[in-house]
Amino acid sequence: MRFIHCADFHLGKPFGTFDEDTRAALKTARLDALRATGNLAMERGAELVLIAGDTFDAEAPPSRLVRRAIDIMADFSSLTWIWMPGNHDSLAAVDLWERIERDRPENVILATKAEVIEIGQDVAILPAPPAVRSPGFDLTDWMARAETGDRIRIGLAHGGVTDFGSEDGGLATIPPDRAEQSDLDYLALGDWHGQMAIGQKTCYAGSPEADGFKGHSEAGVLLVSIDARGTAPRVEPIPLGRYKWHRLEISFFAGSDPVESMMMALPETDRAHALVKLIGSGRLTLSELARLKEACDGIADAFHYFDADLMKIGIKQNEDDLDLIAESGALRVAAESLLAETSTDGRTEEDARIAQQALSHLFHLAQEVDQ
Repeated sequence: MRFIHCADFHLGKPFGTFDEDTRAALKTARLDALRATGNLAMERGAELVLIAGDTFDAEAPPSRLVRRAIDIMADFSSLTWIWMPGNHDSLAAVDLWERIERDRPENVILATKAEVIEIGQDVAILPAPPAVRSPGFDLTDWMARAETGDRIRIGLAHGGVTDFGSEDGGLATIPPDRAEQSDLDYLALGDWHGQMAIGQKTCYAGSPEADGFKGHSEAGVLLVSIDARGTAPRVEPIPLGRYKWHRLEISFFAGSDPVESMMMALPETDRAHALVKLIGSGRLTLSELARLKEACDGIADAFHYFDADLMKIGIKQNEDDLDLIAESGALRVAAESLLAETSTDGRTEEDARIAQQALSHLFHLAQEVDQ
């Protein structure tokens, strides 16, 4: 049998640190990922789609969003969707799950109880739905005692593995060898937003659409094939994410070309769907830092989102740079004073950053006056 293992769609995630257009696009992409999952299942001949929790980002998602998710699953009437709560949309959201139970189509089975779900004569799903956001104990323990006959045994759980951790920093209570302890053919996990194999039979599906600059593996779902009871699962990661998140940490050196260093690190393709967070460090002269900032401003619109944090770049003293501000007089004295205060010797890092920002601003104003 063949099925799609997915989790952590986090529909309705607010993305509050981004501008309005970016927030809207990222929210839409997450709903589109649910439909893309259905399309993939149809294309690859999967019989089931297993959702291992956190379909929604909160326990009270907008009513319209709940309707859209249900409608998408209904559109794939030949697929069976096994839909389990996670910690963000746990069973504590009574109104949410009562509504889903009331409105769900026939091809959607809710895994809201720790009991065996039989799929035909060949497959048994063993879910461990969270009753609250942080249960604090191992919800998968019951799987070892579950009677399933000769059916393929597939566990479905959401949470952290004890030697690995939890995405939300909660208690990690699922033993890494749960599949072996409970004689499962496969354990489908949700919670961690990057795809990861914990063992031959245990995997996190990750989020189908990335949601942060965390360096996770490429966002998508897992296509799992199991030939028969007791045979090893074959797991194929399939990328689905529309947007790529790039965290670039670059150490700059005075005397080298900072713009060239940045350009070499930036993604070259599909920039319209790239989100970039550039974090600079090292030391540059004032003129080099000014050119880097100008280059950042010039290229930002090529990306869906671009943010450059250059505050950790120290200022290397250069008399020529100070001459470009003023060769003498009160302005020169102010520039020299600010340059001295960019050092962290005898002052806090925050004070040094403020001095650096002020000096860079003064340099920029002086260049504008000269032009």
